[in-house]
Amino acid sequence: MEEKEWKDQLFKDPILFKLSKLSQERRVPIFLVGGYLRDFLLGIDRTYPVSKRVDYDFVIPKENLFILKIIEGILGIHLFKIGKEETETLTYRAVKKELSIDITPLQGKTIEEDLKRRDFTINSVALSLLDGQFYSVEGALEDIQKKRIRLTSPTSFDQDPLRMLRAIRYLCTLEGFRIEEQLQKEISLKKELIQNIPSERIKGELDAIFLSPYPAKGIRCLYESELLIKIIPELKGLKELEQNEHHHLKVLPHVLLMVDKLFYAHQWVGERGRAISLSPEDHLVLFYAALLHDLGKQDTYSQDEGGRIHFYQHEFFSCERAKGILERLKFSNIMRERILKVIQNHMRILNLSKETKESALKRLINQIGEDTPLLVLHTIADKEASRGLLSIEKDEVIEFNCLRILDLLKEKEILHPPPLLTGHDLLALGYIPGPRIGKILRYIRNRQIEGEIRTRQEALKLIKEKFDPKLMEPKLSDS
Repeated sequence: MEEKEWKDQLFKDPILFKLSKLSQERRVPIFLVGGYLRDFLLGIDRTYPVSKRVDYDFVIPKENLFILKIIEGILGIHLFKIGKEETETLTYRAVKKELSIDITPLQGKTIEEDLKRRDFTINSVALSLLDGQFYSVEGALEDIQKKRIRLTSPTSFDQDPLRMLRAIRYLCTLEGFRIEEQLQKEISLKKELIQNIPSERIKGELDAIFLSPYPAKGIRCLYESELLIKIIPELKGLKELEQNEHHHLKVLPHVLLMVDKLFYAHQWVGERGRAISLSPEDHLVLFYAALLHDLGKQDTYSQDEGGRIHFYQHEFFSCERAKGILERLKFSNIMRERILKVIQNHMRILNLSKETKESALKRLINQIGEDTPLLVLHTIADKEASRGLLSIEKDEVIEFNCLRILDLLKEKEILHPPPLLTGHDLLALGYIPGPRIGKILRYIRNRQIEGEIRTRQEALKLIKEKFDPKLMEPKLSDS
């Protein structure tokens, strides 16, 4: 495609058309830089997006930043500041559902100087919206063509160590790209610098890797470069930790393989007519739970007299360690609780027998709630990453119970059964206020979930039989 032709095609984008017109009318340089332009040169069509958010990066000389207010009006956006000018990280950002816009002040006296300070050559390209002139650092176009991720400057990681994670993110999001050997060496050499980066910035890159088309490739690269251990040092204790006959790998290699098997698990249930729809948040819960689910094995390792290895109650210790990591990485309370729920319960389906009653499965579903499908996928991936002799013998049982659980999930009242009785009902019947009221209501709820009772009358009859208002304990077991 001729230069004029591809530029004409590029300016069909309404955002670029409006800003180009503004730049020419005001005679203010505005440069399109980075990812959008890179992807366009790769042939990835970003024009008129339908559902995916489009990211734009622009550069404006510092003396022309007055134009930001005009840009806000023209595009109907609100720009807010992030970063600091003294560290050359100042950015004006606007985020909407369909687009994200970053505008940074020009670093250096010219756009050529600015490009030389950027992270990778594939991003060190610019197009002037004022006169249509194209700029790039040496080798940028060749690296884009050959799909090669290479540093623009030897000091790139010193300027911003987060770029090490960004290189791995590009490896997972740009189809067919590879990290240049010298870049790999630089990451290994300067991995300690990642510990100087704020946790929320690290989490943002990890999230992008997990939500990419190739998250397992990203985690493997993080591990091989030792960045993973620097970010989550709690994983180090799993690296050489042996396991029992349920596994063919040591703990950390098992965890890395399990991350890879999550895609298999999702495909497996779909092929059996139980397709599970996952939101981006669901994907993140799955991947972080998989990565952290066996942390407690380093705290619970033991051997019996026969030399058999055990990790009794390791899921509890995994939760305790994971809680600290999730807080350190600034997870929201909701996401943290969802991840911990999967970790805490990750052995439950694995430990079920083929004779497990339907009532027990219903109780499990009600206790796990909306995240039950995620626990199923976690279980299948865990099973696939555990190729020990004892694990293979249980494969059929685990798969059988996973499918039973997914079938039972179709019964919506298991998750949200309408209450047959309330605390006010029990007080009206003469029961004394206190913890016993909740205990009775939970008992009724469990019997309702299991299908033993369906009506208010049946519930009233059951509590009269098993709970005397004058006694502190039930007549019979209320488990």
